[in-house]
Amino acid sequence: MPWSFDPTAVPLNGLLRVPQGSGPFPLVIFAHGNHDPRENSTPGYLYLCDLLASHGFIAATIDVNYLNGAIKGENDARAIVQLEHIKQFSVWNGKTAHPLHNRVDLSKVMIVGHSRGGEAVSHASYFLSLTSLQPDPSSPSVPLDGSQGLGPYQFEIKAVVAIAPTDSQYVPVTGPTRVPSNYFVMHGSRDGDVFTFEGHKTFDRSHSVDLTNPLASPSGIKSLLWIHGANHNNFNTIWVSEDWFGLPEATIDRERQELIAKSYIASLGMSELKGDITFRELFFDYKFGIQNGWIPDLLYSSQYQGRERLYIHHAQEQSSSPVISAPLTGSIQVNNASAEVINLDLGDSGHLFQESRGVRLSWNLSGARYTMNINFGAFNPGDFTVFSVRVGQSFENSNRSFEELDLSITFQDSSGNSAQFPIRLVHPDLILLHPQVPQPKTVMQSVRVPLDQLVAAGLNLSQLSRIRLDLGADSGTIYLNDVQLTH
Repeated sequence: MPWSFDPTAVPLNGLLRVPQGSGPFPLVIFAHGNHDPRENSTPGYLYLCDLLASHGFIAATIDVNYLNGAIKGENDARAIVQLEHIKQFSVWNGKTAHPLHNRVDLSKVMIVGHSRGGEAVSHASYFLSLTSLQPDPSSPSVPLDGSQGLGPYQFEIKAVVAIAPTDSQYVPVTGPTRVPSNYFVMHGSRDGDVFTFEGHKTFDRSHSVDLTNPLASPSGIKSLLWIHGANHNNFNTIWVSEDWFGLPEATIDRERQELIAKSYIASLGMSELKGDITFRELFFDYKFGIQNGWIPDLLYSSQYQGRERLYIHHAQEQSSSPVISAPLTGSIQVNNASAEVINLDLGDSGHLFQESRGVRLSWNLSGARYTMNINFGAFNPGDFTVFSVRVGQSFENSNRSFEELDLSITFQDSSGNSAQFPIRLVHPDLILLHPQVPQPKTVMQSVRVPLDQLVAAGLNLSQLSRIRLDLGADSGTIYLNDVQLTH
């Protein structure tokens, strides 16, 4: 549709909610994705803005409708629009006569995007570190210092939230974007638009292990939530709930989907912008939210990676056989099973659509085991508080639908002390979920075992030497990676 402005002078426009008081308050900005440009998508996140304002955040939902419609490859522009809106808050914050004077804490900013807007926030987080931007290989670089209108961006993005995002519709000349900020992505299994769960690729790239320096700490945390039954449009109150491939009754209702979005986004703001780490428990394990009545009792898969980690086995090495990851040493032994390291990407029509490597572990005999013999050397496992592994079943014929993953984790120290933790006790919801038609997905779950439970069972953490997965069923197939000690 025609607009009264050209692409070099787009408006900064939106809806704002401001808490009572003098502040300064953290800032949260929401951006919608692609939709009919004749229908204003901007008010669709006021339910989130209202909640955040009630908890002491300035919250805005911005207008990106002029980038909607048949425009393609525009997600870099969406990212710049996000940054320019934050810059406008910086201008207002510095104006003595403005109602927002000294009320915006620009060291504590969170950006949230939905769909294409969910991809754009990842680019915005990356663009923030640049002094100039080359939009594509055939274009000149554009300075971001204010000399040609864009920037400077003198603020800090503490957290990025992607709701059902696209991925790589725009790719910087430096390659696919890795989010440098704290990153959270959420997606629904009944998404009738971005049904491939492309945000998992962004998630995998961001804060991944550096094989040249595996001890390097990531620049932020990352977390993922896969909501069984949620769709694409119900995160925006303006958008009509999509007919999920002719099965609209298969989706959860809008009210519960909005509740999930409110709980997770507000919790991320409270933990990463306000420093209340109690709310981080929700990202460690979604069951915390169910038990406290924050989110409905539905089926979820979730993943979490913290700022400190010691990899035991991440599977990112270019080896077809699983190995203990450097700088640790040791060996991996497989009994009555087969184990191969594969790329967890079978294309957008496959059940694995990730940007990572992992172990495919399959068996058809009883007594199957996967044993990691570890020499920690100078590293002390007692310096960490949690053992974590990403693991999940698929819908392949060797697995049975809606049955618990019959898996136990056994820890042993060099003195022979051992402790076994059945998955059904650590994570009782880790089951094989029914395939989602027509695009079934295998989404792994982070299983976290507090190390103080090993100590209580009599293990000496400083002598931890073996971790074994006992595969109790007579047959099955699982995928795993990111075996680590963390917090």
